Amino acid sequence: MATSIELDNVSSSWDEHSVSNDHHDLTAPIQLVAQAAPAEQAAAPAQTAPASAEPVPVDVGGGAPAAAPPAANAPHEYVADASNVVRLPANVSIDNIKVDGHNLVLEQADGSVIVIKDGALNVPTFIIGEVEVPRVALIAALEASHVDVAFGADGSISAGPGGSTSSAGGNFEQPAGGIGDGFGLSALLPPTDLHFGQLDHRELFPSLVDRGVSVVAMSLTDPGQAASETGLDGGPQQSPGSDAPSNSETSGVGTISIDAPDGIGSIVINGTTVTGVGQQILGQFGYITILSFDPGTGAIQYDYTVTESVTHPVSTTGYDANDTVPDTFSITVTDVDGDTASTTFAVAIIDDVPTAVADTDSVTEGGTANGNVITGVGSDGNAAGADTKGADGAAVSGVTGSGATTVVGGDFHVVGQYGTLTLSPDGTYSYVANSNISNASPVTDTFTYTLNDGDGDTSQTTLNITIGDGEGPSVVSNAIISVDEEGLGTANATGSAPATNVEDGSGTVTFHAGSDNITGVAFTSVAGITADVNGVAGADIVWTLAGPTQIVGSINGIDAIRIDLVAPSLPILAGGNGSATVNVTLLDNFPHPDAGGQNVINLTGINVVATDTDGDQASATVQVNVTDDVPVAVNDGQSATEGGAAIVANAANGVLANDHVGADQPGTVTAVTGGTVGNPIATAYGTLTLNGDGSYSYTPKASVPAGTVDSFTYTVKDADGDTSQAVLSFTFSGDNNHATAGVSATLVDEDDLATGNHDAASGDNVPSAQPGTLTHNYGADGAGHIALVSGSETVNGTTYTYTANGAGTQIIASAGGINVFQVDLTDAVAGTYTVTLLAPVQHPTAGTEDNLDFSLSYKVYDADDTAATASTGTLTVTVDDDVPVAVNDGQSATEGGAAIVANAANGVLANDHVGADQPGTVTAVTGGTVGNPIATAYGTLTLNGDGSYSYTRRLRCRRERWTASPTP
Repeated sequence: MATSIELDNVSSSWDEHSVSNDHHDLTAPIQLVAQAAPAEQAAAPAQTAPASAEPVPVDVGGGAPAAAPPAANAPHEYVADASNVVRLPANVSIDNIKVDGHNLVLEQADGSVIVIKDGALNVPTFIIGEVEVPRVALIAALEASHVDVAFGADGSISAGPGGSTSSAGGNFEQPAGGIGDGFGLSALLPPTDLHFGQLDHRELFPSLVDRGVSVVAMSLTDPGQAASETGLDGGPQQSPGSDAPSNSETSGVGTISIDAPDGIGSIVINGTTVTGVGQQILGQFGYITILSFDPGTGAIQYDYTVTESVTHPVSTTGYDANDTVPDTFSITVTDVDGDTASTTFAVAIIDDVPTAVADTDSVTEGGTANGNVITGVGSDGNAAGADTKGADGAAVSGVTGSGATTVVGGDFHVVGQYGTLTLSPDGTYSYVANSNISNASPVTDTFTYTLNDGDGDTSQTTLNITIGDGEGPSVVSNAIISVDEEGLGTANATGSAPATNVEDGSGTVTFHAGSDNITGVAFTSVAGITADVNGVAGADIVWTLAGPTQIVGSINGIDAIRIDLVAPSLPILAGGNGSATVNVTLLDNFPHPDAGGQNVINLTGINVVATDTDGDQASATVQVNVTDDVPVAVNDGQSATEGGAAIVANAANGVLANDHVGADQPGTVTAVTGGTVGNPIATAYGTLTLNGDGSYSYTPKASVPAGTVDSFTYTVKDADGDTSQAVLSFTFSGDNNHATAGVSATLVDEDDLATGNHDAASGDNVPSAQPGTLTHNYGADGAGHIALVSGSETVNGTTYTYTANGAGTQIIASAGGINVFQVDLTDAVAGTYTVTLLAPVQHPTAGTEDNLDFSLSYKVYDADDTAATASTGTLTVTVDDDVPVAVNDGQSATEGGAAIVANAANGVLANDHVGADQPGTVTAVTGGTVGNPIATAYGTLTLNGDGSYSYTRRLRCRRERWTASPTP
């Protein structure tokens, strides 16, 4: 066990370890304290009795040995690492350093010691907490503890006990020898408590003393004196402090006091020698500025300016003046003879914190608001909502709303009460308000966000977004619906066209939903609907709201119109369109203004109201046009017969019976051409009396040509003054006076035909062309005309066709394709005619000139006769027959001569007159038959039918005669 003996030096000056009285040659007794060597501190043995040669402390009061002092706190031992660095706890003090052999001993304020193993041989670098003790500060601390410092060639430092005597080679390992007995007189005195007064401290030989140096540096740690990040101006990489315009980044004024009796050699702060006022000396986070400096006394005034934000270990939710981090400076003062004193001082840096300022914004429902909660920029331009990020910078680290918060891509998505917020760390946000919010007055969606700065300080505030009622519903299209009284077919009124359904009409109104859903479409009121329709002051129609989907209008207590609403499918979603159907049914006629023409009543003030979620409304208008039904007069016609009975019609079957008076009953006859209603009107054909109720009577005159029309134009007027005109006509078709026809006859003769025998034949009577006049009587109606009529008949076994031309002025009789005769009317009114025979006809009796009769028809028309009423007469044409006249033929013959031959051209017929009935033939010959030889005593004759013949005479014959009979 090594023993460390600590002796107080005796010098020429007295200190607290000296005991002095008037006897300056006496010294105070010393107390030896044994302490375990550092290597043995883990198991220190019990205290042993002092060596017999050593003095034993004695209680001066009782004479007994003094009690041993209490053991010191067990020291801690540290060994420098390979880099000769010792790391010590942050609360270790180096203000009192001792040398114990090869070790350094650091005495602490609480009496404990810390041993640095072999620290005196090569003084290590001390790191206390996280702060490395500067070399100059360590040297100053050693010297301040009266430890001798020696520097090696390699720059290392070794330490030895300052002012201690040599150990004489024993290294103090052996106990010192005894000092002998004290004065003998003391043993004679009984134990006595000694009391000494406080001694004065004074320099006895100041010129002979090497006086030390001391320095006291004032730290600025009080919040009122500290520097603050709030005053930082910021820069490209630095956020400005929350109070950048101020000078709070600069501390209050601190002082440094120096006591250097031997004179100040140098003052070094953080390795920089103080030279004068205005000098700036850098620290870890800023710099101090020398405000005043007295080179003689070393008195210094300084302040400190922080230049950058500092990471503070404590996170706060607001400004805390006690949340500080020190910037520590070391100061070493060296006097003129090399004595030094060192200390440290610190300036506290107050943490700056972010300040979130409540933000507001506004938007309409269904809309989007954008802004930045940090800069305060928003849709409302509320820059006063800007947050203060502070010197440590800040970003949004969280946000809450009424619903869930999710993080997507670093952004916060928050479901609010009325919309959704997307908030980014840089403060930018987008809020999409819901549509269809029931907010007749504005509502507010509140979000709470947290601003977090660079060293964990936070601040919370709110973003309040006011959602106003957005666009209300609007009308896309109104409706105009037309109905017409003429379609009425009810018990109340029958229109002029009841089968057309024009009394019904429909239309649509379309709405656009704004920011809210349309939840209702209905009729809400009848106020303002047109009530006066006839132009006369006073309401004609009483309107009733029968329900949200029906309006009824009544006239004189009778329902006249019904308007029904078919609402669209609800709701109509915000931003969408929807259409309602309006059906109009006309039930009765309307009292239109008393004026002519088909006027129209326009019913306005009918509103279909759309209501959205929060009560906003839009009204679509419906106009109903009611078209007046006007009378439609229809022409009336009657048949009349000249001289016939009067034609009478009552009101039920008069002129109004087939007229369409329309819905505005009753209708009346108000005018008639040629006279006045209710009075007789005489015309050339009869007399009419037409009454207001449509009844009438008409008396025809005695003689009126058939086909004559007696016409009257009348006017019908309905109940509201509309009029229409039509014609009442009487057409004469009956005839009491007819023409009469008789029987006419004429004769023509075939002899006068071109091929006839003319007067050479017997029985010639008249020429083949014969004029005449057809028998007729036109009667009272006057002359009309006569027309030949086609027909046919069979005469003598032959069918004859009589073909009349279109006018009936010529007729041709033909048979077998041969025109036989024709009749021509030379005057169709007078009835004169001519009959011309064109060809012979086959008469019944051969060999006689007999007659053959032909019967033709004709009609006699008076002035108003028709084919049905005309009288039919008969014209008989008699054709007298033409007969042949044979002429004798003679030839000279020579007995025994050549045969006499005649062909048909120069035969027996060559000189005969066959007449009109060509051709003629030889049909008989005496003595034989035609075509066969006839032998006589003189010769032989062969006579053929065509008149050719041959005759051969015998020898010695006489003259012969034959009679041949030609037949036409």
